[in-house]
Amino acid sequence: MRFIFNFLFFGILFYLIWMFFPDAFLKLVSWADSIVVFFRDLIMGLYHKFQPSVPVSPTGPEGPTVPASTAAFAISWLLSL
Repeated sequence: MRFIFNFLFFGILFYLIWMFFPDAFLKLVSWADSIVVFFRDLIMGLYHKFQPSVPVSPTGPEGPTVPASTAAFAISWLLSL
């Protein structure tokens, strides 16, 4: 209940700021955008820094395979429903 109230309250609050104080709203949006860009660059930088240390198989992961007859049976069974 509290989540729904806060969601509606902040939605109305930001709508009123956008309606009556457009410059302040643009400032809030630019701050939020700069925070998103900062964390995106931080995560991408960490990913590129540690990427060479994680071995990746060029052919992909090895896992169990499903025989073609099982897949064909499953498809025909789904189509018969």
